[in-house]
Amino acid sequence: MKPVILATCLMALAGQATALSCMRPDPIATFQRVAAAPEAYFVLYGQLSFDERALPAGVSQNAIRDPAPIPAQFVGKGLTTEGFTNDYISPVTLQVGCAGPWCGSARSGVDALYFVRADEPPVTMQAGPCGGMIFEEPDQATLDAITTCIQGGPCSSQHLQ
Repeated sequence: MKPVILATCLMALAGQATALSCMRPDPIATFQRVAAAPEAYFVLYGQLSFDERALPAGVSQNAIRDPAPIPAQFVGKGLTTEGFTNDYISPVTLQVGCAGPWCGSARSGVDALYFVRADEPPVTMQAGPCGGMIFEEPDQATLDAITTCIQGGPCSSQHLQ
């Protein structure tokens, strides 16, 4: 009987472990995806300020549904064909997404690259469980590659690896 219980427990854990299978987020692939989307997007670089205590746990014992939006302030620059040159200072909303017990996250006061749907203000920063819309502490090569992408140049993350 014990082997059956152990096998059942292992299968349940394996199901949970494989339930969230994420590809490694890539800012260039994200740029390409949002550039091809029918909706307009902002590409922003700067700092988000918010109360980190409002974040749901990154991994919880229970499934989390629809965490409350978190009010935040963004201070930084928007991407233009000249680079990150447009001042963008605005109240925003941080919306954390969860898939079962796994939740996305963000850090307050950290330089990051944000891909944000260009809706009416305040725009919403999405922090999904697999990442992909917020890239913390990007290096200069990544920022330069994103600028090259918007200028219509080669848009590949191969040289960043």
